[in-house]
Amino acid sequence: MEFLGYSRKDGLAGTRNYIGVISNGVCTSDAANWIAKEVEGCVPFTHRENCSLVSPDKEVVTRTLINLGKNPNLAGVLIVSAGCANPGIDPNIIANGIAESGKPVDVCMLHQPGGVRSAISRGMNTAQKMASDAFRIKREPVSISQLRHGVECGGSTPISGLVTNAAQGTALDFVIDNGGSGGFSETPEVIGAEHVIAARAVNDEVKREMLKVVHDYEERLMASGYDFFGSNPDPQNITEGLSSLEEKSVGDIRKGGTKPLREVVGYGEVPKSNGLFFIDTPGHDLPSLTGLAAAGCNVITYSTECAVPYGFPFVPVIKITAKKDHFEKYFDILDYLVDIEKTITDVRSVGKELFDLILEVASGRKTQNELIGYVGACDLWTIVPMT
Repeated sequence: MEFLGYSRKDGLAGTRNYIGVISNGVCTSDAANWIAKEVEGCVPFTHRENCSLVSPDKEVVTRTLINLGKNPNLAGVLIVSAGCANPGIDPNIIANGIAESGKPVDVCMLHQPGGVRSAISRGMNTAQKMASDAFRIKREPVSISQLRHGVECGGSTPISGLVTNAAQGTALDFVIDNGGSGGFSETPEVIGAEHVIAARAVNDEVKREMLKVVHDYEERLMASGYDFFGSNPDPQNITEGLSSLEEKSVGDIRKGGTKPLREVVGYGEVPKSNGLFFIDTPGHDLPSLTGLAAAGCNVITYSTECAVPYGFPFVPVIKITAKKDHFEKYFDILDYLVDIEKTITDVRSVGKELFDLILEVASGRKTQNELIGYVGACDLWTIVPMT
């Protein structure tokens, strides 16, 4: 089975063909946005991190930015840096890491003779050259083995697990059955159901790692003094009818399908195995989406009963919901209405429909978020208190 994608030098294939303009720190976010806005075919990735990062956050943010740049949906990358003598996040380390994929990479330093405007002008020229070269790359049939499907959920209700997450989990099964790979994330969202995922591990090492990432997350939550178990499910979840963290978690893991768990990876890391993987991320959707993109996911499905509005800068996000009124009301941010009765009685047929939509989007069909340009929200995950 195939989809129409963009072949890359490292053997991967993109579902999109952008030039990424990535800020290496919050102080260059404006500059990255200005450059991307002025050059067709460019998309920015900005974040809030800065030069005060210490271990382990410094290493995690660096590898995350590198692997975001390696995502096959980017044909080239421009790193935007202030140009400080001792940067917290070294732009050259990021650029060199991304360059290992074989794609063109450059660095735009703002601290240059002529001032910021002159530096941004040079950055625009570099990005325009990359974009011009990228436009020469055409879609071609590529194996579905090059499809990496990320699954996400937000705004859960009691029907999420039974319907929307079950639908996208079944679609993920179809992706894997046909030779692709994919995975899910949101570690705190599986607390209470981690043993169910671990039971699907391909070996004892993967099983131990799955249980460990959840245990470690719980330890950090308790050490912080944060009453996680008193705030999850959140007020929206409770209003909609979820009774406990365990109920929410059992519904959450349905989006991970039914296939054997082959690998558990840290935040910002790329899975090495084909098939199903789990990424250690927070439950907050924005850094979780970033974790999926850094893992190499080139298409994402996102179940949401509260019509979460945002997408992602360079990975198409297919929004699905089972709420017909929301689907009709928020038609410009939702892509697929999951039939509740049909899913309960014949989940495979619904999963197949969603799988077919995934292949269409992977082959170039734009999502609603892409059509209206609601794709700029993004964030990274750090755990050390800011100094």
